[in-house]
Amino acid sequence: MRNRQFELLLHLLKVKKTTHAALAHQFEVSVKTIQRDIDQLARLGVPIICQRGSNGGIFIEESYKLNTSFFTPNDLQTITFALSLYDAISVKKQKEQVLQKLALISPDLIQLFEQDAQDYFVVDLMPQPIDLTTSVHTVIQYCFDEEQLLEIEYNQELYTIAPISYVLKADGLYIYTFTDGYYLFKTENIQTARILTETFERDFIPYEKNAHILFK
Repeated sequence: MRNRQFELLLHLLKVKKTTHAALAHQFEVSVKTIQRDIDQLARLGVPIICQRGSNGGIFIEESYKLNTSFFTPNDLQTITFALSLYDAISVKKQKEQVLQKLALISPDLIQLFEQDAQDYFVVDLMPQPIDLTTSVHTVIQYCFDEEQLLEIEYNQELYTIAPISYVLKADGLYIYTFTDGYYLFKTENIQTARILTETFERDFIPYEKNAHILFK
């Protein structure tokens, strides 16, 4: 589950009823992206109801409670270790904020898993952490969600790309893209990024299956 989808779930439990437009404004994404997030939560078993009409809206069944039936102990351990990995490579730290929310579900387990992550999980991947809050990364993330093309200035050259995914390597973070072929662009070498109006369909070859990827 993406962090935004978890935040969306907590928001729906808090506000009781809302609309697609209100959620899109709240999370600064499009209505299409909110609908995808809602569909994903529904696939995970969250009983989200979308009703049309003047008295309609989006809400979660009143009897639903976010508890250990939603997250198993293995889920919580995986999330804790994933957050530890994220904090190890990122300038902005997220683990404490998210674990405080997960502790509402199972405080003893979260405390145990967090201690295990501190004691036994050491990440030594990169020379310096990545700042995912820069304007370049914000634009990239928007284009991931909205499936819009992106124009980047990379080593003083302009490229129009379809951003597919991030790829983390030992020497830094790359973005896996399609332009006139499949390429990896190192994000620290992207000077500017601009959202284009054109969209794309996410039907590319996954990075894991693309053995001949080229570096820019």
